Amino acid sequence: MNTFRVLKTAVTDVAATTTQPGAATARTGVLNLSKGFTMQTPNFLAPTSRGVVPHLSPDNLEKNTGVEGVFVALEDFIEKAPQRIPPLYTYPSTLRSFISLPSSTFLLLSPRRSPGITCPKANSDANLSILTSVGFRDLPIKDYVSAVVRLEPDIVLGIADIANTVSPGKNRVQKMVNRTEMWLDELLKMVYPVAAAGEKEGDKSIPAVFAPILPLEKDRQRFYLSHLVDNVEKLAGLVFTGAEFVDVVPEELAGLPKLQSDVMGGPHQVLEMVGRGVDLFNIGFVGVMTDAGIALHFNFTANEVGDEDKLELATDMWDAKFATDLSPLEEGCECYTCKKHHKAYIRHCLEAKEMTAWVLLQLHNLKVMERFFGDVRRSIEEGWWEKGRSAFEKKYKREMPEGTGLGPRLRGYQYKSVGGDKKLNEPAYRSLDSGDEDGL
Repeated sequence: MNTFRVLKTAVTDVAATTTQPGAATARTGVLNLSKGFTMQTPNFLAPTSRGVVPHLSPDNLEKNTGVEGVFVALEDFIEKAPQRIPPLYTYPSTLRSFISLPSSTFLLLSPRRSPGITCPKANSDANLSILTSVGFRDLPIKDYVSAVVRLEPDIVLGIADIANTVSPGKNRVQKMVNRTEMWLDELLKMVYPVAAAGEKEGDKSIPAVFAPILPLEKDRQRFYLSHLVDNVEKLAGLVFTGAEFVDVVPEELAGLPKLQSDVMGGPHQVLEMVGRGVDLFNIGFVGVMTDAGIALHFNFTANEVGDEDKLELATDMWDAKFATDLSPLEEGCECYTCKKHHKAYIRHCLEAKEMTAWVLLQLHNLKVMERFFGDVRRSIEEGWWEKGRSAFEKKYKREMPEGTGLGPRLRGYQYKSVGGDKKLNEPAYRSLDSGDEDGL
């Protein structure tokens, strides 16, 4: 069975702004998945690209990080013929084996990356519009549902019909509600008959289904929320695309773990959402910082701060001042990078476009997040959560620094184009003719 148990709560200042029971409560909990995985919450998932945490091989992920779960998008693996290409559909094993995911790390499967690139074609009742490595296409809902059974993820996200506009009209809202409910029912109907058959044979590989909460006010999706309440015994959690909609959750669903699918605003956003009762976070901002050559260095403590200027949350390692700096990225950090290498080496690797630079930065940045979430859990358990949150707000700037150097080569889904943009990466080769300095 997939279960979630709340261990301790800590009411925050957010409680004064809402009347929703449990919506403004920071809490610790334990999530138990049917395949044997256990995770203490609040905690984070690492986003992946084609099933791999960027810059880290599976052995590095297992040996040098404490990452407990990864966020995998089926969109990454779909091409023109989803049943034949890529080999994902002909590989004689599960998605876990296909991507060589360490046995100690659980796998969450989503239909789309998060945040996903807006597709020019709208969804239909039978299809989800997605962006693949070969362009935009439709993913039949039935294909996603059958993929869940075939690929055997530990957690699966239901599909939400998200409008391309910020304020959808009445008719569009009705479609969003109806489709999301219909797609969730298709997923539940497929998962539970298979799960029941597996249980009879002693197979405990029952995927945990997280139902999507639409980015709509409570009144505009009340019928959908009522449907979730009616099926609460089949749900293992809830997933959100917007933090502002956490408070729409009915009291009957408040005991389910809550996942924020796209955290791009940094640790301040994480703390705000922990205070609203969110338990799991897909931390997209960490990969963005690593790609930019930036090292994170923040801590969550109850230490009081004075009137000094606020500190940066991270450091741009492209800065020339680090060329001869033999100190670690962060004093006292226990990550592999800080114990084995120094700032000068990492900056040299960045300048040389050596991929080791991003490997070392990713290892360090993930370790910072592990420590951060561990301290958040401890603050709730020991009763100094609100004091720590206030101290963090006073101590650190809210915005992350911007990188000044070139990152690794980007995939098309990693940025949005508005047309006429310059290339983000310099050409790898240039003309030897002195008159052509701009390259071929």
